[in-house]
Amino acid sequence: MIYIQLLESMSLIGMAAYLYSQTKTFNKFLKNKSDYKYKLIIITFFSILSVLGTYTGVNIEPYALANARPIGTIVAGYIGGPLVGVMVGIIAGTHRYFLGGFTALSCAISTIIEGIIGGIANVITKEKGIDVSTGITSAIIAEVLQMIIILLVAKPYEAALQLERVIALPMIVTNSIGVGIFINIINNTQEYYKKIGAIQSQKALNIAKKTSIYLKSGFSQEISDKVCSIIYESINLESIFISGNDDIFSYNGGEVNKEKLREKINEYFRFKGYRLIKFQDYNQEKLFYCIPIFTDNNIFKFVIGIQIKSYKSVDRYFSNFAKELSALLATQMELYELDQLAQEVSKAEFKMLRNQIHPHFLFNTLNTIASFCRTNPTKARELILNLANYFRQTLKRQDEKITLKDEMEFLESYLGIEKARFEERLNIDINIPEELLNIKVPVFVLQPIIENSMKHGILLKPQGGNVIITAIDEKDKVKFIIKDTGVGMDENKLNYVVNNWPGIGLSNVNKRLKLLYGEKSFIHIESKLNKGTKVRFSIPKEVF
Repeated sequence: MIYIQLLESMSLIGMAAYLYSQTKTFNKFLKNKSDYKYKLIIITFFSILSVLGTYTGVNIEPYALANARPIGTIVAGYIGGPLVGVMVGIIAGTHRYFLGGFTALSCAISTIIEGIIGGIANVITKEKGIDVSTGITSAIIAEVLQMIIILLVAKPYEAALQLERVIALPMIVTNSIGVGIFINIINNTQEYYKKIGAIQSQKALNIAKKTSIYLKSGFSQEISDKVCSIIYESINLESIFISGNDDIFSYNGGEVNKEKLREKINEYFRFKGYRLIKFQDYNQEKLFYCIPIFTDNNIFKFVIGIQIKSYKSVDRYFSNFAKELSALLATQMELYELDQLAQEVSKAEFKMLRNQIHPHFLFNTLNTIASFCRTNPTKARELILNLANYFRQTLKRQDEKITLKDEMEFLESYLGIEKARFEERLNIDINIPEELLNIKVPVFVLQPIIENSMKHGILLKPQGGNVIITAIDEKDKVKFIIKDTGVGMDENKLNYVVNNWPGIGLSNVNKRLKLLYGEKSFIHIESKLNKGTKVRFSIPKEVF
């Protein structure tokens, strides 16, 4: 009988767990566990859940209960960490203490300890995330400790022992199962949201892929019509419009009063952003969710309007999809503008830039992106943004010197692409003090050296290796060290490299350093076969 009653109590808690796991608040907590606002909400929820577990318990003797209270405290600690576990334990334990009975104190103490055990499990498994087996193990340990505490603290001992004979096994079994079910619900919920997010990212990527062949030629009425048609056919929509400031207007879908719609779009242009526009059309209210396309320099290009049934249609998945789509289409527009900029560059400047943008790098990157489009759409989007930033920084750089911060932002885009290509074979370690980020450095001074370390050092080893980038403040100058753990060079090859400078990248950097800072500033190379290579140089410390 006691098993059935405890299972009923556990089922009630399980239902509450499922309902709460579907809320925005709970999922925001899982994404932002360090946010104290969400921690407070989670503490409140699990405290109520634990108190509910007490009230739905089975009376064995007056105020001696077999209950499901431990489920809430253990899970609170496991998913929220030690602080959340302890706070829920204190609240639920204090509540149990004031209910009275000869087990009041022992149950209060054990409830706090259960929260602590859940918190310890959280710390131990932080890297791999929460899992059912760890949760059940934690629950068994916590329940066994509770039984021991009751025997040690509750008086009289004979009554405590008699109580344990009745409740020990049922509570250990049912509460452990309850914790496992609770954690499984959380895991399933997280997995569901991940799948939904991946589907939305895949939709955005597919649209971006199909529209790229048109948007690379700019934005005109003809291109707008084609892009509008592609989006309409790619998603199950009632209708869609695309409009720009310059009288460009495209529409696909059901019948609509286009004159009224364009009036609302013109009003939208005064306050652009992600928002709704609505109007009466043939005695029916029409709602369109507007997705603005802004390029990196915050220049508005056009707006996409997607018809929705009600305000509730704009949930977090739809909003994320809209932002993903906006970012990807904006990137395509930026690539078009960069292409236009490149065409306007003089032949001499373009030749210099072409030395920096190797065609094979572009093709390899595009192949990597194509691969990730199938397996990891979110990563593919990240690589597209890195590639766009890489080209943007490359083509826009006209000054001889820039800040180290700008150089590092460019490098982060480049290294992000290379790490995606070579995965675990390539590890990057950057050691640059924040106070050096505003110094002047020659443009493109680090990338050729790092590329050389990867190409001729790390990637020749089957298992790959590390590239360590270091900047050292030496009062009136700054020393840069690029070290790799690659194949290295023997003494003969090192002498040949130092005397002949066969590589274009290192040779160009060396010549530019001498030209800018004199003969004392040049590249030093140290290398040992199978040990790796170290490249270093120093430049005067100049602050912008």
